[in-house]
Amino acid sequence: MNPSLIQPSRESIQITFPVFKSYSKGQSIYKQDQHSEGFYLIKKGIVKLQKTLPNGLQTILKIVGEGEIIGEGEVDSTFPRQNLSYAIAIQDGTLIQKVGSFANLSFQEQKSLNQKLIDRALESAQRHERLISCDAEQRIRAVLKELAVKLGKKYGDETLLKINLTHEDFALLSDSSRQTVTKTLSNLKQKGIINYSRNRILFRDLANFKLS
Repeated sequence: MNPSLIQPSRESIQITFPVFKSYSKGQSIYKQDQHSEGFYLIKKGIVKLQKTLPNGLQTILKIVGEGEIIGEGEVDSTFPRQNLSYAIAIQDGTLIQKVGSFANLSFQEQKSLNQKLIDRALESAQRHERLISCDAEQRIRAVLKELAVKLGKKYGDETLLKINLTHEDFALLSDSSRQTVTKTLSNLKQKGIINYSRNRILFRDLANFKLS
């Protein structure tokens, strides 16, 4: 089966730890290369995982929303982990719940968290597959559809995606260029497939949104 056709589980995860913190747009939840303090559950809002590469360039690894897990795991004093990216809130009122030690979770919570981590690895593999098998426009379309499915709100046949991402952000997320993102969005708008304005993309019929 083609891994790109596999949809990650959307099973909800209920974490009972009471450590919550609210973040405003642009505020860092954690920073790259700092020691990891565990996992974090997004209770509300949207977060951008952004990585600075060894050559100084930046990429966006993923956009994550409500119910998703971020972070590199619990700190081990013998083998401490470092954060692999910056986690930045891109929506005011983003609410994060810090998850304590994995061992302190119930069996069902451990099972749910394990599934979330499997989904995260699968999504990384899907992105790599797109990079080697799809052209830039197909990658941009795939990213748009994934975000709309995950974060969009349906209004009849239409789906509205409200997200604070620039064309440059979409380019980093789809491993393409800002110019190609702008061209792709303009073409989709001209064909009546989407309509968009600042921070809003309206999909006319997401179910029939094609990647090529």
